[in-house]
Amino acid sequence: MNSVIFVADFFKKDLLGGGESNDNVLINHLLSNGYKVDCKRCTEITSRDFGKNKLFIISNFVSLTEDNKQNLKNENYIIYEHDHKYVKTRDPSKYKNFLATEKNIVNSSFYHNAYAVVVLSKICKEVIEKNLNIENVYNIGCSLWSEEKFNYLSTLTSAKKKNKFVVLNSSNPTKNTNEAINFCKKNNIDFDLLDPCDERKLLQELSKYQGLVFLPSVLETFSRISAEAKMLNCKLLTKPKLLGFASEKDIFTLNGEKLIEQLKLRNKKALQLFLKLLSEMKVNNDE
Repeated sequence: MNSVIFVADFFKKDLLGGGESNDNVLINHLLSNGYKVDCKRCTEITSRDFGKNKLFIISNFVSLTEDNKQNLKNENYIIYEHDHKYVKTRDPSKYKNFLATEKNIVNSSFYHNAYAVVVLSKICKEVIEKNLNIENVYNIGCSLWSEEKFNYLSTLTSAKKKNKFVVLNSSNPTKNTNEAINFCKKNNIDFDLLDPCDERKLLQELSKYQGLVFLPSVLETFSRISAEAKMLNCKLLTKPKLLGFASEKDIFTLNGEKLIEQLKLRNKKALQLFLKLLSEMKVNNDE
């Protein structure tokens, strides 16, 4: 049986974030394709995990030790990039033209030594390539959703909508809740504040609103919630230059079922890409 070690700071059972949701879909896809997947938090990796021609997928790795980054250089690994861990701020938008100064670049060799770096949008591919001068970057142009989640989104596309916008009440400072609230007040936009809740409940509530106001303070690699809002036929008031989703211009203009269908196709291609990359790495190991 093919096996892969999937490394992340957190998994969906630990934290309900966009990266963790994406990882969960990928992990389940690998399992359904006959892979044995050993999920390990960065803090759980030991020397026993290296060697013997193992394959790794590295998701968020903030808590991965420098020693283990060095150990991985002798392994075949894919980095599945959910933010920007190659700059100290984890946000290239803080630098002119998204280009960090050399002293603010981090983890450069870790990215260079990866078999592949998989990113979620065109702008993120452009930004990481010009900051690190690497050529091993693949853009999948989407977040990942399960077939079940796509089907659930489809059931909500015709929901009756209030004549109100919604702001997500996130404790994550990068989601910039206060700016969204102030924007609504300044522009006389009637809005509700939606507190954190489970995924299905969040989508159900979101579908009831005319639109979403989302004004992130960092470069969002894709923006799962923005895509979900548009799949639910909600309007989106945002900062396009800070939204990976917006850089995917051929789908950003779509809404409802048309967007769902296009994201389904992209998800299928993305999951096929991961299987292809793992297969290539296995061949490398066997040679």
